[in-house]
Amino acid sequence: MATITLYGVSVQDKKDTGKVEHYPEAASQSFKKGEFVYLTSGKVTACGSDATLIAGVSLQDASGVADTLIAIEIAEPGTTFEVNVTTTTSVAIVGGQYGLYVASNKHQVDLGDTTNKRFVIRALSKKDAVGDTYGRVIVEVLGVNCQLSGIAG
Repeated sequence: MATITLYGVSVQDKKDTGKVEHYPEAASQSFKKGEFVYLTSGKVTACGSDATLIAGVSLQDASGVADTLIAIEIAEPGTTFEVNVTTTTSVAIVGGQYGLYVASNKHQVDLGDTTNKRFVIRALSKKDAVGDTYGRVIVEVLGVNCQLSGIAG
């Protein structure tokens, strides 16, 4: 099977019409378009591995200047994202709940982490073959981890 390039997270399907909001960038940020982000003190910050809350996906690179407005696609139940996995895809992972892994500005579904559940896999991406290393999947952020949906606690 093939080894797939690690891509930024992309919005796959938007609940209703989707929701893009703008929030000020936190200080000292270096995230890239396509990274999961959360708000800390109301400002956009890149998520790290196993981030408890996910506000959404950045639609632009960080500017490096605090308080610059950053567009994010809000993570809420029903909105799905296409994300690479940390190992290989299989049909058995569909419906499973997994963690978030982040390295070098690349965000992946951590198939080895079923403790820090952040996503449910809804489907395998049609862009890759089953068994591809770092293949892409379609995920939804679990409601309890959606920072801005009104469900997160």
